[in-house]
Amino acid sequence: MSADKLLDETRPLKRAAAYEKRGQYENAAASLIDALAANPGNAGSWSRLGNAYRALAKMDLAVGAYLRSVEINPEDSETQEALLQAYLEVGRYTEAVAHSKRLLKTWPKSIYPRDVLSVAYMQMGLIDKALRITDELVRLDPTDATNHFKKAVLFQQKGEIGMAVREFGRVVEMAPESSIAEQAKQALSSLDSYQLRQIVSLAAEDNVFRAKLLRDAETAASEKGFVLSYTGILALRQICFDNLPDDESIHSYYHYH
Repeated sequence: MSADKLLDETRPLKRAAAYEKRGQYENAAASLIDALAANPGNAGSWSRLGNAYRALAKMDLAVGAYLRSVEINPEDSETQEALLQAYLEVGRYTEAVAHSKRLLKTWPKSIYPRDVLSVAYMQMGLIDKALRITDELVRLDPTDATNHFKKAVLFQQKGEIGMAVREFGRVVEMAPESSIAEQAKQALSSLDSYQLRQIVSLAAEDNVFRAKLLRDAETAASEKGFVLSYTGILALRQICFDNLPDDESIHSYYHYH
């Protein structure tokens, strides 16, 4: 590159850096476009342009800029991740899936493309595919409670309440003091309350089931396919099935500590 060309690129890049620092992303984008006119092969400038467009919520333009960047420098993992995230944010799930798969061919043990795949499949309603990917994430990093939380959410969406309860419980055991454990506790509270209401409703209609509940509530509920958390089981044991409570009474029985 000639000295004049270098100046043509350097000056707008410096202006862009100043604008980025002040959060003036419209001006930053304009300066980056000037820099790219002088050197369209600068992957870093395309990536920065994508970041500016993303800050301006111009997501389709951000995707285009990120694509140009990774075409020039496919080894830039940070921009690759930014591109995948932009695909998700703009709802271009099919493209997110395709690009994630391409990245996994190059980096077969990479975590982030799998994360994006699981989210994209979930958004597309392909829950079983999302679960398969999440299982891969668990195998790659079995100590990450976040992956078990994702599995729990997917099981819940499938209507497999028992599996969801088990996975949410595992999250609480693995990371008891974390924010994600608090989310898991809230989810368990909702699932338990939902199941307790079903149990009470069924007991009101089925005298045989009610009799079994009076003898051994936990076993009776389990035989019917209900899976409660430990706290949910404690709440179940407090319900007087001789005098069935209303919904408000059930709610008062259940409080996740």
